[in-house]
Amino acid sequence: GSSAAFCVSLSGALLALTASAGLDYSNQGWATYGETGLHLVNKWALEGEKIIHGKPSGIDNTVSTYGNMIKFRAGELSRLKSSLPLRMLITNTRVGRNTKALVAGVSERKLRHPDAMASVFDAVDSISKELSAIIQTPANDDITVTEKEEKLEELMEMNQGLLQCMGVSHASIETVLRTTLKYKLSSKLTGAGGGGCVLTLLPTLLSGIVVDKVIAELESCGFQCFIAGIGGNGVEVCFTGAPSI
Repeated sequence: GSSAAFCVSLSGALLALTASAGLDYSNQGWATYGETGLHLVNKWALEGEKIIHGKPSGIDNTVSTYGNMIKFRAGELSRLKSSLPLRMLITNTRVGRNTKALVAGVSERKLRHPDAMASVFDAVDSISKELSAIIQTPANDDITVTEKEEKLEELMEMNQGLLQCMGVSHASIETVLRTTLKYKLSSKLTGAGGGGCVLTLLPTLLSGIVVDKVIAELESCGFQCFIAGIGGNGVEVCFTGAPSI
């Protein structure tokens, strides 16, 4: 995801200097792209992702470009509107990984165990569909929100188990999982795995004291922590004066 965010930022900045971006240069401050501009930003960001990863799915750059939540399946993209004020703790394990090698490893495991791996992928698909339905269903009070968050926690735990079956977990990721589990929080790896970052759902009613304790313990292990809201804005550009190269 971080490489996609970089590619989208670079693509958006360079396109902002061209007429094809369709931006209003008369006002200073933050400006948003229209649909045509977003399409171009996303297209060029994907080319950057190809240089970095070889054969990316395109979903990471699409999320960074359009923002909010994205449902992606076999090249079909749809935008989702969440009814939940979701917060995630992002833990950077500081362990680098080779995405191409990890993807290749999953492919090799699929060749060795085609039936078992097919079941794993089917389960991941079912989890994605259920999560999509949960976040789009209206939540009108704290009780409903809590019930939904509990379901999301279970789905995250199941998804992490399936990712372990694919062979893309890592000792550093397992350390984060054990640490957050002590505080009854659910986590899963994000991205290619093999290190990188881990997501931990922070329930709406979770005490700030607990969050601080979790972060302190994770950072004592040498990890880096951030708190982020889910479903933010997509790419925007800020003008502080007349654009020039």
